[in-house]
Amino acid sequence: MIAMIAATIALCWVGALALLFAYLAHNKTSTWDDKLKTIAIRLLTTIPADADLTVTGPALRLRNPALERSEKLAFQVWINRRQLAVPSPGAPATPLRPDFEDGPATTEIAGQRWRVYSVSDADGRVHVQVGNPHSVVDAEIRNDALTGLVRTSLVLLVVGALMWMVVHTSLKQVVALEAAMRGRRKFDLTPLSPDALPRELHPLVASFNHLLLQLAESIEGERRFIGDAAHELRTPLAALQAQAQIALRANTVADKDLALTKLLRVAQSSSRLSEQLLDLARLNAGANAPQHTPEDLGDLVLHVARDFDTHALQHERSLLLEIGRCTIRCNVDEIGILLRNLIDNALRYTSKGGRVRVGCGYQRDADPGQAPKAYLDVADDGPGVPPPERQAIFERFHRAAGTSARGSGIGLSLVAGIAQSHHATIETGNGLDGRGFAVRIVFPAATAGADVQNP
Repeated sequence: MIAMIAATIALCWVGALALLFAYLAHNKTSTWDDKLKTIAIRLLTTIPADADLTVTGPALRLRNPALERSEKLAFQVWINRRQLAVPSPGAPATPLRPDFEDGPATTEIAGQRWRVYSVSDADGRVHVQVGNPHSVVDAEIRNDALTGLVRTSLVLLVVGALMWMVVHTSLKQVVALEAAMRGRRKFDLTPLSPDALPRELHPLVASFNHLLLQLAESIEGERRFIGDAAHELRTPLAALQAQAQIALRANTVADKDLALTKLLRVAQSSSRLSEQLLDLARLNAGANAPQHTPEDLGDLVLHVARDFDTHALQHERSLLLEIGRCTIRCNVDEIGILLRNLIDNALRYTSKGGRVRVGCGYQRDADPGQAPKAYLDVADDGPGVPPPERQAIFERFHRAAGTSARGSGIGLSLVAGIAQSHHATIETGNGLDGRGFAVRIVFPAATAGADVQNP
């Protein structure tokens, strides 16, 4: 930061010097032009009115001889552009301005640059040219530029020193804060105190504290999840061991078959729990960089529902599909996890002979000017969920009271997390024929495709 400030000051210094030099060059040239013009006019007015301006006449004498010595300049009085009537000492023999035009000009005589001002009388017979070697003008410009350089350098040094002191003093607290952060222990996410920092850094500290708070909440949530998952896995693992021991000690084939059947059920439950834990891990791993692409929701529903056809038939359930064509922007893998958990949950809590309906399409709001929203719903005619518990069941490891089927308590929490990552809303209500339970996922209109059809 200090290096950047120093570089900025240096650039400003160089730019200021360039502007100063350009200003001095223009100003000095204008000043000398005015001075040469004044002297030329004075010389022209000192020529006697009755002077013999012929080539054979006597040498002209000026009314004010001091002009010949003033400023140590070179001047010439030319007659008819041919005769040099009055040259100053040291003036060149050739015209200072060969074109004899009135006004200022820069010329070169014998390899030396001159700044010249020329005036003439009303008849154009007498031309007075006053010149000054350009080296004199350049020397004055250099002297003035050197003086300005010294002054601006002193000012910039003082300003730079003051800025360095201010920045150094301000950064002391930042350096101290950095040292304190470096010395923290792992998982020490205590918010930073902005009191000792400059007011300009308070928004940065507030944003950093907000990030620390989010990290703390995330870590605490993961800790709870690990603890709950360990507890949930301990029970089926213990059951697996117990049923295996019973099968080994069984005295009859019937007892052994019964123990193995229970062992299979526990293994299936453990397998489902493991799959959901893996889904949750994949969801958490992909939360930072979701890949959302336009997808046909109807195709996704049909693809996932086919995986449950055999399961539904084996357990004497009916799986009904009502698919309307609709398009959403989504992460295909996450929507697949959401669908599998909703369908599995509905089949699990529906009794034999029950029905589960899976549907999707577009729903239109009351305002016809609003864009249609895509929806996905899963409804059953099972025992249902009491209204007070319909929000709580989407919490991790929560199980509805009074249900005969035992679930892991993870499936619907996965549904809630995926819906949130897609900015979708979850609506719950009664299921088929006013019985059972229904879950509808409504996607925002921004994710809907252009191909809109009624469901």
